[in-house]
Amino acid sequence: MDKWYIVISGLLLLLAAVLFIRLIQYKRQMRIFADKLQKRLHGGVDQEIHVEYFDRDIIALAKALNDYSDQIKERNRALEQDRTRLKNVIAGISHDFRTPLTAAKGYLQLMKKGGRIDDRDMEYLDIAIAKTEYLRVLSDAFFEVSYAEAKDESVDIRNIDVARTLTALVLEQYEWIQESGIQAAFDISESAVWVQSNEEVLNRIFTNFFSNARKYADTRISVRLQQDADGVAITFTNDIEADNEIDIDHVFDAFYRGNSRQKEGAGLGLYVVKCLADKLGHVVSAEMKDKQFSIMLWIKVSFLPIKRESMV
Repeated sequence: MDKWYIVISGLLLLLAAVLFIRLIQYKRQMRIFADKLQKRLHGGVDQEIHVEYFDRDIIALAKALNDYSDQIKERNRALEQDRTRLKNVIAGISHDFRTPLTAAKGYLQLMKKGGRIDDRDMEYLDIAIAKTEYLRVLSDAFFEVSYAEAKDESVDIRNIDVARTLTALVLEQYEWIQESGIQAAFDISESAVWVQSNEEVLNRIFTNFFSNARKYADTRISVRLQQDADGVAITFTNDIEADNEIDIDHVFDAFYRGNSRQKEGAGLGLYVVKCLADKLGHVVSAEMKDKQFSIMLWIKVSFLPIKRESMV
């Protein structure tokens, strides 16, 4: 009896040892699997989980996860293709709208100048001209968005004198500043300020900055260019009307216009700015303080040498 007791006890101890070792191996496999899964989550759906030497159940789970990720990748690819097609359609429609809208506005303005129209019809004509201009602005805005959002549209980064680019744009706004009576202050270096960027895209960004300031400024606009060892900051600041409330967390959202619905525009200008800044690798931010709205573009100074031909 004692002999059988010893044998059975030994077998039970052996079984317990095997189960314990198996449990340790299983826990080790689960830790490795969890680590691979964590890397997959951080690395995106393109990272596959390889578990060739694991337990069959873990291998089956990994295969299911990989299959699911493949489905997600395929859906994402299809969504991106649909999004690209939609952008191209919007860009095409916006482009095609420009010519007839411009022509329609021209004809309406000729009718207005031609006279022989009573006051009531003249009022209707002014409304038609204003609505035609709004449609043109909206068409241009959608065209801008399609370009700004396009990931496959590369930009040529070169050495740019941002002070000269900004000064040229300020001079273009001189007539409006004089006619509007807005108090304008400009603090822009007369010396060259070189950055790595794209002049055409920078012009679009600064133009949208000015457009936003023109719409919402109450009495003052200021433009300031600052440079330090880390980079260059271009800041546009304008005061706003007392009853105008701005949600600073949403100023870069598409179609956001604050509570000034009476202002013209589609609410896409600053959204386009954000997309373009991201495309250039620059940083754009906004601040609201004491009814002073400021928007800043930050350009990190490149350590690449300035080529002589780019300084001409």
